Amino acid sequence: MQQNRTAAAVALTLLGVANAHAQVNGSGERPYLGWTTWSQQDHFGTSEATGDGFQNEVNVKANSDAMRRFGLTAHGFQYINIDGDWDNGLMCQCGGPATFDEYGRPIANVVRFPHGMANLASYIHHNGQKAGIYWESGVAPQVYAANTPILGTPYHVQDIVIQPLVTEFNDYYQIDFSKPGAREYLASIVQEFAQWGFDYLKVDGTMVTLPSAAAPVDDRAGIAAISQAIRNSNRPIYLNLSLNLNHDYASWWERWANGRRIDGDVECGRRTCPATLTQWSRVAQRFTDLINWQTDAGTNRGWNDLDSLEVGNGTNTTYPANSPEILIVSDPAPTSAVPITTSPAFVDGLSNDERRTAMTLWSIAAAPLQLGDDLTLLDSFGVQLLTNDEVLAVDQSGHPGKVVTEGSTPVWAQSLCDGSYYVALFNLQDVPATVGTSWVGLGFTGPAEVRDLWSRQEVGNSSTGYSTTLDPHASALIRVRPDATGRQWPPSCPSCCHR
Repeated sequence: MQQNRTAAAVALTLLGVANAHAQVNGSGERPYLGWTTWSQQDHFGTSEATGDGFQNEVNVKANSDAMRRFGLTAHGFQYINIDGDWDNGLMCQCGGPATFDEYGRPIANVVRFPHGMANLASYIHHNGQKAGIYWESGVAPQVYAANTPILGTPYHVQDIVIQPLVTEFNDYYQIDFSKPGAREYLASIVQEFAQWGFDYLKVDGTMVTLPSAAAPVDDRAGIAAISQAIRNSNRPIYLNLSLNLNHDYASWWERWANGRRIDGDVECGRRTCPATLTQWSRVAQRFTDLINWQTDAGTNRGWNDLDSLEVGNGTNTTYPANSPEILIVSDPAPTSAVPITTSPAFVDGLSNDERRTAMTLWSIAAAPLQLGDDLTLLDSFGVQLLTNDEVLAVDQSGHPGKVVTEGSTPVWAQSLCDGSYYVALFNLQDVPATVGTSWVGLGFTGPAEVRDLWSRQEVGNSSTGYSTTLDPHASALIRVRPDATGRQWPPSCPSCCHR
C-alpha cells in the first residue's frame, strides 16, 4: 500500500506543475452548452446484462437533429455528448465478448454504433455542432488480461499498472504513472478520440481517496496525463471530470481540466423515480453544494458542473408514432431493436417554476448547460427557457456568480466588467416569500436601472435595492445597471472584461 502511494507521489512529481491554468487548448473559455445521452440511458436501461437500450447512433442522431430543429444550435447549444456504454464490452455491459483494438483501445459497439464513432462525429459536425465522448480512468480488466502492446512503445499494459492490482471506478485497474509507457497509453486513447473527430471528453470516476484507505486511489496524475495528451493532439477538446469531485483538490482539477462535476447525479433514475428524470430535492441540494466551489471557477480556472439540466420536457409523456428513435434492449442481435414508441417518455419531474429556477441557478453559477431530456420531445415552455438569449448571456458571461444572501431565500450575483450586475433571487420554501437585495449588498450605492431577463422587460429605476414576491420554488433573474438612466440597453462589454 505504501508502495502504491509512493508511486503516485513520484508520478505527480514527474508531471510537475507546468500548467498554471485550466486545460484550454482552444476550448473551455466559457462553460459548454449541449446535451448528454446519460439521463435517457439511466431511464431506458434494462439491466447491466443488456446495457442501456437508449444508447445507439439512431437516437444520438435524432437528438442532434432536434437540437438544430428547435433552434437550440442557433442559440449557442453545440455539444452532443455520448456518455458511457458506447464501446464493445469494456464499459458497455451489453453481452457478448469484450473487444478492443490491437493496442488495447476501445472500439464502438458494432450493433449500437454500426457505422463507427468517426462517422457519428461527422454527422454531428454536419449539424453545426460538436461531438463528445466518454471514457474512464485506468486499464480495463479485459485489456490487462490480453496484455496488449502500447502504441509506439516497447511496453505492454501489464507493465504500467500498480502492483499488486488496485481497482478503481468500474473495477478498472489503476495506472502507475511512474512507469514508462503509462502516459503513452492514455495518449494513444486520446489520439484515437481526436482522430475520430471528438471535441469533448468526459473522464468518469475521477477520485482521490485518503492515504489510509485499504486501497488508496489517486487519479490526479492520470488527469494531468490526459490533459497533456489533449494539448499534444492538435485538436481542441473540452475536458470534463466526473463525478462529485473532492474540493480539497480543487486547485488540481482547475489546473488540468475545463470543468468538474461537483455533485452526484441530478437524475434519479427509473429505479428511484420511474416516471421522471429528476426531483426538486436534487435541484435544491445544489444551492448549498455549490457555494464552496464558486471561488474556484472562471475562464482560467474551469467551470463547476452541476450535472444535467432537466428542464426541457414537462408535458410530453408519450412518443409520437413517427418517432425515429429505437431501443436496443440486448446485444448482439440487430433485430432486437424495437420502436421507442413502445415506452413512455420521461418528463422533467419539476413544475414550471422549478424548471425556470434550475435554469436560473445553472446560469447565475456559470455552469455548463448540459441537457438531459430527449430533445425530440421538447415542449414550448422548455424551448422558451432554453432560447432566451438574455438568460444564456448570464451563463456565458465568464463571471461565476457568488452568494450574496444564504438561507431559504438565497440571492446570487455576478459582478460584470462594465459595472453592472446579474442578480438571481430564489425562494426555496414551500410557501410564497418576498425576496430582495440592497444595492449596498451588491457593492454600490445610488440609483440603478433594473431589467427582468425572463420577461425581457425593463422594471424601472430603484434608488436602494430590489425585491419581489416569489411563489414556492420560484425565482427571478435581473440585470442591475448603476446610474444607467438614458444608456442604451444592453451595453457593449469590452473584450478585456473577459480576460
